[in-house]
Amino acid sequence: MSNISDSILSDAMSYTRPADISAKLAELREHRPICLIEPDDVRPFWAISRYEDIRYIESTPELFSAEPRAVLILQALEEMNQARFGDIMGVKTLVHMDGEQHMALRKITRDWFMPANIAKMRGHVAELAESFIARMKEKGGECDFASDIAFWYPLRVILQLIGIPEQDEAHILQLTQQLFAPEGFATEEKDAMTVFMECVQAMADYFTALAEDRRATPKDDIASVLANAKLNGELIDPFTLTSYFVLLATAGHDTTSASIAGGLQALIQFPEQRNALLDDPTLYATAADECIRWVTPVKHFARTVLADTELSGVSLKKGDTVAMFFESANRDASAIDRPEVFDVSRKGSKHLAFGHGRHNCLGMHLARMEIETFFRLLLPQLQSIEFNGEPTYIPSHFVSGLNSLPIKYKFKD
Repeated sequence: MSNISDSILSDAMSYTRPADISAKLAELREHRPICLIEPDDVRPFWAISRYEDIRYIESTPELFSAEPRAVLILQALEEMNQARFGDIMGVKTLVHMDGEQHMALRKITRDWFMPANIAKMRGHVAELAESFIARMKEKGGECDFASDIAFWYPLRVILQLIGIPEQDEAHILQLTQQLFAPEGFATEEKDAMTVFMECVQAMADYFTALAEDRRATPKDDIASVLANAKLNGELIDPFTLTSYFVLLATAGHDTTSASIAGGLQALIQFPEQRNALLDDPTLYATAADECIRWVTPVKHFARTVLADTELSGVSLKKGDTVAMFFESANRDASAIDRPEVFDVSRKGSKHLAFGHGRHNCLGMHLARMEIETFFRLLLPQLQSIEFNGEPTYIPSHFVSGLNSLPIKYKFKD
């Protein structure tokens, strides 16, 4: 048993040390797969670390609800959010709701992210990927792959779909980072809660203006679809509409960015896997999915127990919180064959990085296609690639991954 505190799992700064998180999850998975954790500053929760238990929770929304607590945040921040926004989460996105409203809202943009529509985007996404590979070439053989390339490529893809102009990309990227990792932006003058509150307000201001513009002059983009969508004959209320935009504009790129950066890190770390892709280009699709499993950018989601029940022999009470740790599920040898091995040829992976059931990720087909496209275009052009310094990680226990990945590389002549 490790001497690492259980409370590490809800401590954002601890995710800058991913080896510690992985060690704690491995310990819980083996010895205490359903474990009550009572941190000082976060309301208690049951940490769920085994694949089958997480899959069951995700498959049983009538017993485990995404409302009202979808993410573990500071109790003080829950109270501030409730006072200011009327909701403990501060936003009310698809991942924060269940029932008919969830299904009706999901349906509004669902077709944009279905495989048939994603297939039509392949050519354009390939052009965008090439433009960021060109940026790598311009860097002269050295770059921070995470902050120079991986953060920006999926951002441009999703913001173009939404209809957000290129000149606003840096603003949206900064707001995304502040939303998911406010601890990383805290200063002596401004604590993490203030960073979060100001970020949510800035997003509300931005997306309210965007919605007003698209109601006045609709275009062929998701912003126009959302701004003019109606539920029960009424336009979507401002809080829910802003939250929808927040979800698309943040989760729509941040998780993919993390998978691309972490995927390249793995391809450098395991050169035989890189060679396997070069030898057999048909593997790029499975490689993309393996990058997502390997990184698992969404670290957890929480659910509220709706009635007294049992989970794998452990009694849970109505009102309890269960927190599903997806990285742990994706390293569970009872469900994933050789989970500790990065294998670009892994077929039929049952990983839970996209969630499961009615809350599975709306943008999963787009994410796979973006990652596959980027590596399919990049790797054959490289003569060599290696690490050029120590990587660092984003301080977030919700959505996390590499903050920096310094690399050196040579392109073929």
